[in-house]
Amino acid sequence: MTLFGEIVLPVFALIAVGFAAARRGLLRDEGVRALSDAAFLIFMPALLFGAIARVDFDRLTPGAALAYYAAGLPLFGTLLLVQWMRGRGAASATIRALGGVFGNTVMLGIPVVRLAYGETGLAFLLTIIAWHALIFLSIGTFVLETATLERGADGLRGERRSAVLGAHLLQVVRSALIHPVVLPILAGLAWSAMHWTLPGPLDRALAMLGAAATPLCLVLLGASLGQFDLRAGMAGALSIAAVKTLLFPLIVFGAGRFALGLELLPLAVATTAAALPTGANVYLFAQRYQTQVGETSALVASSTLVAAVTLPWLLYLLPMSASL
Repeated sequence: MTLFGEIVLPVFALIAVGFAAARRGLLRDEGVRALSDAAFLIFMPALLFGAIARVDFDRLTPGAALAYYAAGLPLFGTLLLVQWMRGRGAASATIRALGGVFGNTVMLGIPVVRLAYGETGLAFLLTIIAWHALIFLSIGTFVLETATLERGADGLRGERRSAVLGAHLLQVVRSALIHPVVLPILAGLAWSAMHWTLPGPLDRALAMLGAAATPLCLVLLGASLGQFDLRAGMAGALSIAAVKTLLFPLIVFGAGRFALGLELLPLAVATTAAALPTGANVYLFAQRYQTQVGETSALVASSTLVAAVTLPWLLYLLPMSASL
């Protein structure tokens, strides 16, 4: 009960507050957008930069990120291939594949890992988050935009076609690097690498902003779920939700425990990160390309509800499993 009451219950209580506020009209679309902008442009960058700038990364290993992506990239490719073999187009296949691997590592992952594993555990999570959007969303964007360019570049040949696609890839990478989640992490890594100490006033200001980031993001997540039509596409969403919350963490645990031989903390953080529900960015991705919108909204909601059940058990079982 301590684990559930101190870590999981407060997280989902805040999500429920946001959900109820959206359903009752207390948080309308424009309010959610304004708060989301504040969270992602002010509070979350302060939390990410402050947390990562305080960590001595000379003491950390890259094992958590290696286990996560050693499992996540092949799983993403497999899901993409399976969807294509089933006759789905590039947009539908890519969004479904993203739904199976792209987790809510910021809004939900940061508070859960921070509460469960402390600041060092959060630092391991940040080594995963630093590449999360850069890898998965960049690959997804490139697949979709390349398919679009291929259709629009039918009249182009040879070097001209290659130049267009190459320029587009550079644009995708640049956009990912200046993302409001990725940029403060990179800045924090640079600060930590220089072995600088945060000045007292700056440290306290970042701590105050960071303390507001976690509850605000959880309430916003609930408000976002309150705006979704949870009935549309539920049948198709459940299979992807099972991949995201059950299969993905199992593969990550196997890779980290048996292939990489990770210590308990990075193994637990990597496995927990993989077990997180599908991130709302996948829904925004579906909206942008107007594909699988109903199913993706149902996926975000259903995977979050499944995680409410699976995460407490996972957090309880991980220390025992890792000690075998």
